[in-house]
Amino acid sequence: MSVSRDEGGFALTELLVAMTIGLIVLLAAFLLLDRANSASNEIADRQDAVQRGRRALEDLTRQIRSQVCLGNAAEPITYGDAEQVTFYADLTDGSKNVERRNIIYDPAAKTISERVYAGIGVYPDLTFNATPTDTRVVLSKAELVTDPPTSFLRYYAYDQAGPPGAMRELPTPLSSTDAPLVVMVKIAIVAMPDRGLPASDRDATTFYNDVFVRLANPTSPTQGPRCL
Repeated sequence: MSVSRDEGGFALTELLVAMTIGLIVLLAAFLLLDRANSASNEIADRQDAVQRGRRALEDLTRQIRSQVCLGNAAEPITYGDAEQVTFYADLTDGSKNVERRNIIYDPAAKTISERVYAGIGVYPDLTFNATPTDTRVVLSKAELVTDPPTSFLRYYAYDQAGPPGAMRELPTPLSSTDAPLVVMVKIAIVAMPDRGLPASDRDATTFYNDVFVRLANPTSPTQGPRCL
């Protein structure tokens, strides 16, 4: 009789309330987990963009700074516009001939590539094949800077009308007169994370650098690189 009269337990209303609270807690936990996973992906994407962009920028800087003249008459840069530059460079210990290098940004493929043309002959009387001896992608998933709109490459010469060390930007493509005067090349690029999923602007990293030609002579502003 005492067992049959025992009314202990949950009423239907209490059970529904408990289930509702449990569902709310579970939903909040899932939302927190999803946000934590999204934040983790954003951090990983930023780190990837920073590492890839920094490595590419250091590579480009090293190459452009390694410009050399071809003899005492041919200045380093042979062609330059907003998306590509061609120049003579020596990145060896002197055991190999000077190379002609071409750095180019492809707006369709979103890549920065390097083409190397080996020098044939005896310096400074070198010839270069029309086909590159080596081609590689320096940076993939590369975008142009849009805020404000900035070209991948910009070229500067000493401003004779300004104070010592003042620079002026040269129009592109470089003319045969302006190319020998280039003493600084500015690089601007946006590195995106390298993954298959679409990335937002928050995951990108913008890189700028001013690369001075090491052969430039600041005491002679009317000249560009010195060819010795």
